[in-house]
Amino acid sequence: MDSREKSSTVLIGAAIVLVTTTVPYLTMLNVFLFSGIFLAGLVSLTFSIMRYQVRLPYNEAFVLGFFAGVLGGILSEGAAWILMEYAGYRPGTESLALIIGWLLEMASDKPELQPQVQALLEAEKLALAPIILSWRDVLASMLFSAAFYAPIAGFGGMFAVFRLKRKARR
Repeated sequence: MDSREKSSTVLIGAAIVLVTTTVPYLTMLNVFLFSGIFLAGLVSLTFSIMRYQVRLPYNEAFVLGFFAGVLGGILSEGAAWILMEYAGYRPGTESLALIIGWLLEMASDKPELQPQVQALLEAEKLALAPIILSWRDVLASMLFSAAFYAPIAGFGGMFAVFRLKRKARR
């Protein structure tokens, strides 16, 4: 792959990370073991391998997915900050409320779970409270997300190569 093809792969993966971490209810994908981030690496590498008809080793697929995760993490935290500052919307809050609603519904028939339910409601209040972020906080979030999303998207890229190689053998 040449540098233009690699950069398009990284940008596609970063765009998928951005969408799965900021769009309401799509953030639910990341509740399940960060599957939205994993899918970003998987989809971007699958698309690029099929489009450019190249053979990639696992390590190169991991690196491309890794950089997609880094860029996606930085972009998603930047977008989240912009949404919080200018639109008053914090990405993921509707997913959190939905999950807490499900848990409360399941625990309503079990009085022995009431202390945990109360702790969960207190945690929800803290999570949904308005916050003010400094530039240092935003940069720290970007670095943390980039470092956290990168290996997950990298493994998604490796899985794309594994899946396509297995499919080609048949």
